[in-house]
Amino acid sequence: VRESIRILNAKGLVRSRQMAGTTVMPRSAWRLLDPDLIQWRMEAADRKVLLRDLLQVRLTLEPGVVWAATSNGSPQAKARIHAAWQGKIAVLHEQSVTPEEQRQHFITHDLEFHRAFLAAVGSEILEQLFSVIEAALSLMIDVQMQARGSTTALVGMEETNQLHQDVYDAFAAGDADGAEKAMRFLIQSAIIDANRGFSLTE
Repeated sequence: VRESIRILNAKGLVRSRQMAGTTVMPRSAWRLLDPDLIQWRMEAADRKVLLRDLLQVRLTLEPGVVWAATSNGSPQAKARIHAAWQGKIAVLHEQSVTPEEQRQHFITHDLEFHRAFLAAVGSEILEQLFSVIEAALSLMIDVQMQARGSTTALVGMEETNQLHQDVYDAFAAGDADGAEKAMRFLIQSAIIDANRGFSLTE
């Protein structure tokens, strides 16, 4: 029991003091980026709140990330983005895998596409943030795909793939403002998809 209280205290969920006992802390005190806490929220009724919050974080951060990567990314970082895009495109033409495997490959390469842009900024804090929330982002992409009718295979992915294509094309052309705008539109579309996906499970 003492060890459990110590762990919850370190994560900001409770405060334990001698003579005062243990107090459950308000949400504002929680260490919301703690990997365990994110995992617990994903497994609990709080999942939709978490995913909607993450979408707002992405809408705030990722357009700027893409702008910085396009403007200031090193040749090596840009090469990783090019490779990530080629991997993402290749998934659509896979033939020797099951529909379920292709769907999972799509999610994996989608994450790498966004991760490559973050890496190009050269910020350890941003990279660590992505690492912490990656499991939740994977789940969020899955929810978006469900909203488009894809529960076991790649169905209805043409539009979202075009949105990613718009980001990549602007990046490849060195158009930082265009890439920023395209990424903002992509995330806004993801928010619409996610809300549609949530409504299907309510």
